[in-house]
Amino acid sequence: MGQPLFSPSSVFWRVNRELASGLAGPRAVLMQIAHPLVAAGVAEHSRFRKHRLARLYRTSMAAAAITFGSREFALRAIRSVNQKHQQVHGVLKTQEGIFPAGTQYDANDPELKLWVLNTIVDSTLLVYELFVSPLSDDEREEYYRDSLLVARLFAIPERMTPPTYAEFRSYMSRMLEGNVITAADTACEIARALFSPSVEGTLLFLGSAIGIGLLPERLRHEFGFLWNERREFWLNRTAAASRRVRGHVPSILCSSPVATLSHLRALMTS
Repeated sequence: MGQPLFSPSSVFWRVNRELASGLAGPRAVLMQIAHPLVAAGVAEHSRFRKHRLARLYRTSMAAAAITFGSREFALRAIRSVNQKHQQVHGVLKTQEGIFPAGTQYDANDPELKLWVLNTIVDSTLLVYELFVSPLSDDEREEYYRDSLLVARLFAIPERMTPPTYAEFRSYMSRMLEGNVITAADTACEIARALFSPSVEGTLLFLGSAIGIGLLPERLRHEFGFLWNERREFWLNRTAAASRRVRGHVPSILCSSPVATLSHLRALMTS
């Protein structure tokens, strides 16, 4: 086995190895489909109604391969994602947000890939700091700097990627305050299928509720998700309890098994 792309001592590895970081998935997916062209690709080229966990599963598996796998395995995972994306293209059948009917979409469009990647970065950092531990400015910068390697591997041009964490925050603000990101009809249809009340009482519902609660308020309203002070209180109490408990639990018990095995292999081959 070769060496991984990222060091086990890096902030990128430390943040992504946490099991709690997996709670970022539902929020990231909802933010992704709030881009009408991403939503069109999901609606037309996936079976989200029958396999509600498929997108979360594929994203989490690719993220694990890229972060913890050998360089060769990570590159294979990226090639696999890019090849699947080659099949995902088409035109909007009806107007969605600011995009008129007939607008073309392509999953390998660098702007769409940048939005998808940045929703994962944004959601992962938010969840980690809420449920595990706060990060310093330098740690956020280091995490973001490592995410730029992932952007390059996905063929997102360097000129398009914000070069610093501060500029990344500006990018996210511009996207969320502008008129491109909106929960249009297709996005709401996907969200209803993925986050229906039928999963209440399960771990999936817990992750979904956290993801919904952490959405920007405008998007939560546009998706039609109910939220109130009682749920906000529950979310804040849950996050605070998680941080307290995490401070007293060995890291190995809170880490992804894939990360632990990869770290052990790296130790044995070093």
